[in-house]
Amino acid sequence: MTLFWIACAVLLIVALPFVILPLWRSTGGTNAGNDNEIQRDAANLEILRDQSAELEADLRDGLLAQDAYEQGKRELQARLLEEVKTTGQTLKPPRHPAKALAIVLAILLPLFSVPLYLTLGNTKALLPQQETGVAGEFGVIRSEAKLQELEKKLEQQPENPDGWVVLARSYSELQRFPDAVRAYGQLVKLVPDEAQIWASYADVYAMTNNQSLLGEPTKFLNKALELDGNNTMALALSGSAAMERGDYAAAITHWTKLADLMPPDNSELQMIRDGIQQARQFLAMQKGGKAAKLPAGKAP
Repeated sequence: MTLFWIACAVLLIVALPFVILPLWRSTGGTNAGNDNEIQRDAANLEILRDQSAELEADLRDGLLAQDAYEQGKRELQARLLEEVKTTGQTLKPPRHPAKALAIVLAILLPLFSVPLYLTLGNTKALLPQQETGVAGEFGVIRSEAKLQELEKKLEQQPENPDGWVVLARSYSELQRFPDAVRAYGQLVKLVPDEAQIWASYADVYAMTNNQSLLGEPTKFLNKALELDGNNTMALALSGSAAMERGDYAAAITHWTKLADLMPPDNSELQMIRDGIQQARQFLAMQKGGKAAKLPAGKAP
């Protein structure tokens, strides 16, 4: 952070001359114009003095009558008064608004740049990113230290559903299924009307139940489908549970609905169709009396 502010100060110092100097130098043209006007007026006054001297010389030499001399003298005096008036106006100290603006900018830019950045900028983006071990808003924690930290937080705030979601998914991803079952058990108490949570609960529970969806997992799946009949995970697992208990008609029903919900380019669609075909074959064998039940452990 300190290095950032030093870099900002250096950039500001470098940038200020590009803003201030053009404004400051723009006053030089006015001063040069004033100097030119003063030199021109001085030259005009010198010419008038020469013309006055010529009139006096012509009068002495008899080249001008007294009346003509007086008339010429009055004209020169009138011109002299005009030149003096013009010179007086020119010698008034000029105002330089550009120079004043340069001074104001030199003061205000450094003064307001920092508060402006603190208001509009993002100072947290300059801080080192902490290793959270979490992916996404409800992602997965892979760090044991972070998992323990979350466990302690949930002990103090047991009614935090977001924390239980992260904890349950993390344990499931790490294949710590008993811990995942415990986390999902707390989560369904806090969020009993979320179909996806019940489906995930059934999935991890089956992993602690000899990888069987019979019993409690089936109850959880039924609850999920009650809440959302189109939940794809619940439909997929319900089809597998039906196959496991030999209810091939139910398996066909669940998987056919699942296939209808899946986009045509889904990579798992063909696997679902294969499962439906297998269930149809078992159902035909069951009706024919050749097989009454799918052998345990061979369900897809």
